Amino acid sequence: MDFAIDKEQEAIDFYTGLAAMARWEAIANELRSIAAMEISHKQKLQALNVGRAATTVNPRAVDMKIGDYLVESQPSADMTWQDILSIAMKRELSAMKLYEDLASIVGDPNAQQLFQNLSAEESKHKLYFESVWDKEILQEN
Repeated sequence: MDFAIDKEQEAIDFYTGLAAMARWEAIANELRSIAAMEISHKQKLQALNVGRAATTVNPRAVDMKIGDYLVESQPSADMTWQDILSIAMKRELSAMKLYEDLASIVGDPNAQQLFQNLSAEESKHKLYFESVWDKEILQEN
């Protein structure tokens, strides 16, 4: 659980750092919003009780797979909204896979359900970014 919480803190730091580097205020605000989502996720992890979490099953979000095929952009001061979305999708995909892997290696069924639920939450975050990409990037091109 500590590892997962540390990963969420890394995401918070990452999005906060990107916001500080963003040249445009609208992008910085969106990145702060993303960081807030990760803060909420970290708080959920900290508050979760493995036994309680196993009693609820979170459905997975639809996977548009847009993030699966993008080349990851590198953060920079002049990054575009497209770059930011690409980075965010890749990070959420990694988090989703982390929780899938953790679910597959733990023996406790309650812990397995907890990690499956966390993976499902990350799939929803990924879908959010993919939906924004589909609406704002694909339609522009």
